[in-house]
Amino acid sequence: MTAASTSRHLFLEHVTLHYLDYGGSGPLDMLLLHGGGANAHWFDFIGPILAQHGRVVALDLRGHGDSTSAEPPLYTYDAYLQDLRAVFAAEKMATPILMGHSMGGMLMVKYAGTWPQEVLALIVCDARPLYSPEVADSLRQTGHRRGREYATQEDYIAHFRIRPDGLRASPEIHQYIASHAGRQLPQGTWAHKIDRRVYAQRDAIDTLPFWRRVACPVLFLRAAQNSRLPATQLQLIKEACPQVEFVEVANAGHHLVLDQPEQTVALVQGFLRRHRLIT
Repeated sequence: MTAASTSRHLFLEHVTLHYLDYGGSGPLDMLLLHGGGANAHWFDFIGPILAQHGRVVALDLRGHGDSTSAEPPLYTYDAYLQDLRAVFAAEKMATPILMGHSMGGMLMVKYAGTWPQEVLALIVCDARPLYSPEVADSLRQTGHRRGREYATQEDYIAHFRIRPDGLRASPEIHQYIASHAGRQLPQGTWAHKIDRRVYAQRDAIDTLPFWRRVACPVLFLRAAQNSRLPATQLQLIKEACPQVEFVEVANAGHHLVLDQPEQTVALVQGFLRRHRLIT
């Protein structure tokens, strides 16, 4: 179903970051970043194809996937950005293309607006321009509730659901993601691969000031079957960043990289060709 990737680890002071290396060579470097509660395997259906054009890696954010929990717990937006900078330095990615989904897209916008001269192009997948205090508070409440545990991996996979909005992808993709989403705990039960303190530290954020400072070409992929991004929010992004190109991904919900991986890749390739970044 997917091409093999290589697992790599970067050992930092308070956390060990895990990322998938899809290989690739050439002048382009690309980093893919998942949303909250997800992991790098969300990109297994597009990373190997994009690696035809250059080096492609997908990061597990601290506290997610196979990256470790931060001790002491530190899950601020700035902490995530410093992790990105550490990966870029370790992999010698001087001016990468950034692609992020949902919260990962918000982080990529903040990165590109903070260090605009260090980003070659930006691809944002169905990411809100802001988290309101009410949304952040709801997430913090989630972080203070204990997550569910399951007796076996099979039981975990059987109960696995992708939120929000579920998937429109094939059962095979759903099964694949579920098989990479859980871990066995020391007591033998299975739970989701996330430090729930990630949610407990979620803050409100307004990315529009960062959108205004983005200097590179930008592609914004919006899920066609998704109401999380009304036209009023898209207009705010366009006013802040006039060069942004909006494209809808047909027959896709919020998790568009899983619902429509081939269409997503084609749209990304078309964008990169329009800006003469690939041939």
